[in-house]
Amino acid sequence: MRFWPDARRKKAGWSRFVPLWGGAIGAGVLVGVGWAYWPGGGDGGSQPRNTSIAAYVDRLERSGDSFAAPSGGSDGVRAHFTFCHTGGGYNCVVDGDTLYLKGVKIRIADIDAPETHDFKCAAEKSLGDRATQRLIGLVNSGAVTLAPIDRDEDSYGRKLRIVKVDGESVGETLVDDGLARWYAGGRRPWC
Repeated sequence: MRFWPDARRKKAGWSRFVPLWGGAIGAGVLVGVGWAYWPGGGDGGSQPRNTSIAAYVDRLERSGDSFAAPSGGSDGVRAHFTFCHTGGGYNCVVDGDTLYLKGVKIRIADIDAPETHDFKCAAEKSLGDRATQRLIGLVNSGAVTLAPIDRDEDSYGRKLRIVKVDGESVGETLVDDGLARWYAGGRRPWC
């Protein structure tokens, strides 16, 4: 097996293995970073390591669909939420009406916020960015609880829930601030 395409590099001796070391180090970093974002991994979370996300969500919902507080109570979750940069996440906000809580994707069921990824005009993007920032501020300001509605999931597999912070509806706050509107079914234009 050849590690190098030309003979000059092959003469380097031990240095021909450096790319292999780099790969091993890189894999270790990825595993370490990934572990920190797995629900219950690296943060002292309550999910046993051998259960699936679905089993974890089912257990949380059986306890009243109120994500248990770290102390074990049912007062909600106090967590630090950030902006979800790509793909899934753990305690992060996707846009003005979608967030991840403990690795579970939640769609705020009672509102519609402007799009930030598939926007139709600059005004929608701007309003969507403001709604996203406001939602991050709201969920970071207190204990987050979820209440179910008549449907469990939407067509994208997101859990449909009314989201509250310290007992106050996040959807109502966003609508009152002019950053979202009450959900009336389907997509309606913002431009």
